[in-house]
Amino acid sequence: MQGKNKRIVGIIALLVVCALGFWGYRALMPIALAEGYLYADQSRMVYAKVTTEQEQLNVEITLSKLLVEDTVPRLQTETSLFTGTREGDALTLQPKSASAGESAGPLQAKLSADGLLITGSLAQGEPQETKLVASTNQAYSDKLAAWTKSVELEAEQKKKVLAEQRAKEEARVAFANKVVRTEKLAADLQESAQYLQEIQFADEIQFSKDQAAELQGLLDELTTYSKQPSLSKMEYDVMAGTLGSMKVLVDGMDAMDSTIAQKKQSMQDLIAVLETDIKDTQTVWEEIKANAPDAANREKALQAAIKAGTDAIDQAKQRLAALEKEHGGGKTAANKLYQQAANVLQQTKAKYGF
Repeated sequence: MQGKNKRIVGIIALLVVCALGFWGYRALMPIALAEGYLYADQSRMVYAKVTTEQEQLNVEITLSKLLVEDTVPRLQTETSLFTGTREGDALTLQPKSASAGESAGPLQAKLSADGLLITGSLAQGEPQETKLVASTNQAYSDKLAAWTKSVELEAEQKKKVLAEQRAKEEARVAFANKVVRTEKLAADLQESAQYLQEIQFADEIQFSKDQAAELQGLLDELTTYSKQPSLSKMEYDVMAGTLGSMKVLVDGMDAMDSTIAQKKQSMQDLIAVLETDIKDTQTVWEEIKANAPDAANREKALQAAIKAGTDAIDQAKQRLAALEKEHGGGKTAANKLYQQAANVLQQTKAKYGF
């Protein structure tokens, strides 16, 4: 019985020794490298792949960060390459690629059975320590793809919201600009109407009448001379001088045409401006009157401006018509009077043989 107990104790002792030996061997074994190491939170994802090449380590670290610009999210991904050495579970990494060179400096890392602890900033603004867990390329790809899709969907929604906000703001600004424009149009109408009213032809019409009256008087003088029983050469020369004076008067009326043409062009330009502004005022007001502030008073002011412009146009057209009648008729009469005078002088010359 005692021999049997001794054998059992011996077996247990042997098992304990074997177990201690096994775990001691495991503790002394180098930790195997995983296919990759992954860290992920709501704003960043880090994936590291560690490979060996003879006595050198090659480490590829991909950093994806969530950036937000004007409320719209997007992912920025950068891959950096490092080379290094391994002593047990400790890794010393030196930057190899240009992007890796943007980090604070060399990295230290420590392997464990379930992950990789990196000490040192992976890029400007990044934490000094990142703890990654063992993973696979496929798991990383799936997680990154899902995150990318989520960010893209959120970005689309944010862009849609921003587009709606911009559209509303543009509509608000456009409406405000139209309100301001109606005020300016009303002021322009009043101003243009006043300028149009100031263009008158009373002086030119009166001048034509005065010239015609003077021409008639000179023609009467010539006619009186021509009907005398006898006429001296000196009297004939006076008649010829009178005809010359009449020519000066007719030429003066022709010269007046240039001034009249300039004023007529100014009137026509102002009429065109007023007609356009009236149309624009009516169009813009129809677009905004339903929501315009103080709409009743604004409409009253606009209608007054439109009436001022319309009245000015009607009166200007009446003045133009009167000008054509008075000045045009005056010129025709003046030329006729001059021609009659020239005929009288010619007849007198033939009659008296001068």
